[in-house]
Amino acid sequence: MGANGENIEIPGAVKTVFAKLEEEFGERLLDSSLFRGELTFVIAPGDYLDILTFCKESEDLKFDRLDCLMGNHFPEREDKPFQVLVHLVSQPNNTRLRLKVLLAEGEKLPTLSGLWRSADWDERETWEMYGIEFDGHPDLRRLLTVSDLEGFPLRKDFPLEGTVGGRVRTNLKGKI
Repeated sequence: MGANGENIEIPGAVKTVFAKLEEEFGERLLDSSLFRGELTFVIAPGDYLDILTFCKESEDLKFDRLDCLMGNHFPEREDKPFQVLVHLVSQPNNTRLRLKVLLAEGEKLPTLSGLWRSADWDERETWEMYGIEFDGHPDLRRLLTVSDLEGFPLRKDFPLEGTVGGRVRTNLKGKI
């Protein structure tokens, strides 16, 4: 089950989550790992909505809370430099689950705002900081930065100095 093929002992409640997802999606789960009692699955963009809908609506899993949705940028991975991470919590079962989706430049994911209302703001922030778009999002616009900012500030290729969005950025090291 682990990334290196080793057998990992899974705690009771997490074992149920693993078994239900394996039973329902099998080969569609691309990879899995367990770290400090938290289970992570890597899934394909095309399976994103199906798997997350199942996690929320399954009577056994009951992932009733979207704890966090965020992006990441790994420019060294040329084919799929972006990653979206979704952290779910099942309050009735006291379990957590992390799902990772790897994306190519310009690849989109469907919005989760119809499943969890809190996804609205997390998806807006992920789009604003990384440029990852969410199809069907009700209001995908800037949340944290100025409306005329060009680029995505948390991408590793975002310029640290120079002109960005009509504003001059300077090296403030040692001045703050």
